[in-house]
This record gives sequence, C-alpha cells and structure tokens, in this order.
Amino acid sequence: MTGITAFEVRERLHVDIGSCCNNNCLFCMEEDRAGRTSRVGDVTPGEILAVLEANVFREEVVFVSGEPTLNPRFLEYVSRARELGYRSVGVISNGRRFSYRPFARAAARQGLNHAIVSIHGGSPAVHDGLTRTPGSFAQALEGLRNLASLRGGGLRLHTSSVINRRNATPARLRELVEVLRPHADQLVFNVLQPFGRGLSHLDRLMMPYRELATVLGTFLAAAEVRNLPIFLVDIPYCTTEGVGIPDRARGFVERYVHYDRGKTTARAAEGGSPLRRELRATEGAVPVQGLVEKHRDDQEASRKVRRPDCDGCAYSRVCDGVWRSYVERFGWEEFVPVP
Repeated sequence: MTGITAFEVRERLHVDIGSCCNNNCLFCMEEDRAGRTSRVGDVTPGEILAVLEANVFREEVVFVSGEPTLNPRFLEYVSRARELGYRSVGVISNGRRFSYRPFARAAARQGLNHAIVSIHGGSPAVHDGLTRTPGSFAQALEGLRNLASLRGGGLRLHTSSVINRRNATPARLRELVEVLRPHADQLVFNVLQPFGRGLSHLDRLMMPYRELATVLGTFLAAAEVRNLPIFLVDIPYCTTEGVGIPDRARGFVERYVHYDRGKTTARAAEGGSPLRRELRATEGAVPVQGLVEKHRDDQEASRKVRRPDCDGCAYSRVCDGVWRSYVERFGWEEFVPVP
C-alpha cells in the first residue's frame, strides 16, 4: 500500500479570487452563483495580499473559485506570490483566457508555474454540453496549447476532468485522453461530487462508484494508456479494489485551507480519516484580520459518513468516508471493507 498512501500531507493554500465564471457547468459544486459573487467579491485586494503573506510557510498557493483569471488583479496576485517565495504558484482554470497567447505568456512571466485546466470531454459536443457554453472547448484547448508551449520555462501543466455518465464511456474516455496527452504532464479524473449542481443533477450524471470503477479499470488496462500519468480523485478506495486500476492511479488526496467571511467551521474531532485527524494537531492557525480560516478536512467532515465496518478495512487509516448524499441515494451495498 506504500504507493497508495504516500500523498502530500501538507495543506496547500487556496485563494478565492474568482467571483464570476464564464462557463455554466452542469455539475458545478456551487449552486448559488450569486452568493459566490457576493462572498468572493467582498474580500478586498488588501485582504488577499494579507492571506498570501500569512501563509508562505505552506509553499504552495493556488488561485481558485469561479474563474480566477477573470479577476483584473490576477497577474498582480501571481506576481506577489512569486515575490513572497512560494515554491508553487498555481491556478485552477477553465483555460479560456489562456487562449490569448499574450495573457498566457504574461502569467508565466509574472510567476505562474502550475496550471490546472479543466476539460471534461474530447470534443465540443461533450465538453460544451457539460459546460453549457458553446465555444468553450475550442478556447480551453487553445489555452492548453498555449500553456504547453511554456513548459520549457518550468510551468507544470495538469488537466482536471469531472467524470460522469456523459463522458465515462470507453470511446469518450479514449477521445478525451487523446486530446489531452500531447499537452499535459498529468491527467486527473475527478469523480463527480454530489453537492451543489452535482446534487441537483445526481440522477442524470452520477454513476455508482463500483460501476464507474469497473469502466475505468478496463480503460486504464489498455496498452495505449497503461503508463500515462492518470490519477483518480474523490472515489473511495474500496470501490476501486480488484477492477484493474493501478495502485499509482488511486489515492490522491488534496488538502487545502482557504479564507472567507463566513462563519467558523467547527473542527470535528471525529471527522475525516484517522491520518487527517493526526495531521490537524501539527497545523496551527494563521489569523488574518477580518477573515475566517477554513480547512477542507473540517468542511467535508459534516458531509461524509463512515460506518462501523469501515474500521476493519485496510484503507481505514486514509479513507475519509463517503458523501452522505451519495449514500442516501445509492446505499452502502457496494462498499465492502478490504481485508
């Protein structure tokens, strides 16, 4: 299990700067777009800079929320993060603004050295259908190409694809990988998360984990993709056991902290995996006046559940449990503890 459980344990910093988005994704985790605009837009540039200054010890920062490249100060924030000495300065983006080559070059010049571009299908029909934005595929792909041309300068380029009923067929997965593989250093398959719009469209988009894992296992065993850097996120370990998915593709766990004006999230002592609970004890709060520090681990604790059988599973130490909304829809039957 060494290859499965050896993940980066330090939280990275997520900085919410995207108060709006030029896509309209069917599975967006934020149902309340107006609420996001108010919440993110209410944080001042000075407070964002204060967050960057207070968290340099984390070494990795990623600009997120909505579409961060639409923020008129995006390049300024990237430049400041670089000046502060962050080892990794990144962005999670739909890639569309990077289709403008001068902007892509300016971002790299200011210090961007990690880009995660979201592409959810290998054709306009699939991607644009999921983003509900005609032309978004062409722009995202051009953005990906422009960023790929900058990798010689040290830019790491990853892609993120939300896997669901519309794109999780062998033919569409092959099409997606063929589009991405010439450009990206790493391909991440994010399994649909059942909240926000993902919950609203659960029956249309969500595949049971075991069914999806079987499809992915067959796909990843094919010779043409067997050695590609493809990783799965947000699918419980037990449901991917014994279906042909390589260990190296399983178990990536992202841990991050972010700041906003919302209420403090109570740190649930019993929430998350045992390993995550141990790690919390080693991380001290970094106060930023006027903002509340929030950790993904704690926010997910109230949305995920474990049952007593989970304690006897080989993956118990690193498993955070299952989304409560998923269990309410599909039940516990497919979750068989691994001896």
